[in-house]
Amino acid sequence: MSLLGDTAISKRQAICLFAAWVIMHYCSSAHAQWPFVRGDAQATGVAQSTLPDPLEVVWKQTLDDSGFEATAVVLDGAVYLGDVDGTFYAFRLADGEILWQKKFPDSGFLAGAAIVDGRIYVGDFNGVVRALKADSGDEIWSYTATGEVYAAPNVYESQVLVTTEAGELISLDAKTGERRWLFEIEAPLRCWPAVVDNRVLLAGCDERLHVVDVANGKEVAGVDIDGPTGSTPAIFDGHVLFGTESGTFYSASTNPVAIRWKYQDPRRPQSIRTAAAVDRRTVIYGSQGKQLFALNPISGELQWKFAIRSNVESSPIIAGDRVILATKRGRLYSLDIATGEEQWKYEAGGSFLASPSVADGRLIIGNSDGTLYCFGKK
Repeated sequence: MSLLGDTAISKRQAICLFAAWVIMHYCSSAHAQWPFVRGDAQATGVAQSTLPDPLEVVWKQTLDDSGFEATAVVLDGAVYLGDVDGTFYAFRLADGEILWQKKFPDSGFLAGAAIVDGRIYVGDFNGVVRALKADSGDEIWSYTATGEVYAAPNVYESQVLVTTEAGELISLDAKTGERRWLFEIEAPLRCWPAVVDNRVLLAGCDERLHVVDVANGKEVAGVDIDGPTGSTPAIFDGHVLFGTESGTFYSASTNPVAIRWKYQDPRRPQSIRTAAAVDRRTVIYGSQGKQLFALNPISGELQWKFAIRSNVESSPIIAGDRVILATKRGRLYSLDIATGEEQWKYEAGGSFLASPSVADGRLIIGNSDGTLYCFGKK
């Protein structure tokens, strides 16, 4: 009896352990996604899953006579990405197989997408914003803006928020695509529209950080900055962080809006065109001066910098204790987040203009030569 009793207990324990593993695995994968171009709704550029060491090429998918400049979004085991020739794809994360593809004539996707509630929202260089079904790519609605779309849409509650080269911030109804309101400045808007406390924060090419009420499109606050910028603001711990073409990196409180600190390379200003990655340990950004900088997010003091030998057109991300950076010369780097020491490098060739995306322990990035890479553990 004792043997049978022990066996029964052992089986029950095994079943419980297996059930617990399934729940933990499901919950982990359900949250290890990348539905927006900067990972989350605050544009922090921080992955929810770590990456294996070393990174290996798990698969790559090469398209003939095309290229990728947009950042991929990843959800529920699928990678969503458009190419410069106007074809939008869904790839299987596991092996890179094309699940579906949709060609849009006279189009091209230079900006990434957002995926929310089974819908993909994406804009093209003709200013056409589309809602697509995530399971098939079928178009649900489209809206044509005045200017080109060079930044991915954001989705906030029932609104799709889009910026354009014509200086527009447009609010569209997520279900119908009808315009709700329009906010305009007299200079291009190239940044992703970040939202915090029901307000949209926009770093504009008119040398100003704008704060817009998400309910009605009215500007409620703002602060002048030292140069134009298309840098996407990262929102972290009640602060917004971004850089300018003049080479100054800013940290400002979000409510009320006020500059907290700013940093500029003391040797020479270096234009900043990309978004920063930020967590409680550090804030990371790259410059046109071929440098990657790490600053203390509280004080703005320099922690370390890393020479890249290439302009930075791709925004860095944070994955666990690693900083991942891609360069215009087709290199991928993994750096130690505490010291900036190089841990890993991959020579892909071509050019990386897109930023990395991380989901379920895999790193996804498209190259201008038409290759989509997936790195992880084979």
